[in-house]
Amino acid sequence: MKKLGLIVSSTRPSRIGPKAAEWVKSVAANQGWEVELFDLAEIGLPFLDEADVPMQGNYTQPHTKEWAAKVAGVDAVAVVTPQYNKSFPATIKNAIDFLFAEWNDKPVALVGYGWTGGTDATEGLAGVFGHVKANVVDQINLVFNTDLDPAGEMTVSEENDDALRIALTAMADAPANQPA
Repeated sequence: MKKLGLIVSSTRPSRIGPKAAEWVKSVAANQGWEVELFDLAEIGLPFLDEADVPMQGNYTQPHTKEWAAKVAGVDAVAVVTPQYNKSFPATIKNAIDFLFAEWNDKPVALVGYGWTGGTDATEGLAGVFGHVKANVVDQINLVFNTDLDPAGEMTVSEENDDALRIALTAMADAPANQPA
């Protein structure tokens, strides 16, 4: 059974990311994935505080070592992210920036949400993940009042439900990552 790391990137008190993550978790579990939730609000990474650049892999902080072990310990990652001001939250950028080799060749699916479906957020994250050599397999964008409402009630379209299933299949079929 493959293991999916499911990152909830919003840390706002009134966030709906955990509700969107429940949808992803349900679809993934139905496809045979073991899902581990990585809620950045609970993980609480500080802003990048390592002395060496992540590419060197010389992690000294306990929180960095724990985060690296979480990401290295899964076969693929799905990121649930809101769109804030035509971009993604700083928390997910920070979480990505802490690591490097752990992202190499890691299959990633991006699930954005917002009034325009989170397209700017997922496109921006695709570029960031591309830089750390992750394998972004798909971007699914949930639109308020179509796929979910601002309170987080899920009414995901068949098209997005299918898109997530296809992305999960692509991640399952991707070769295992080989950290440097």
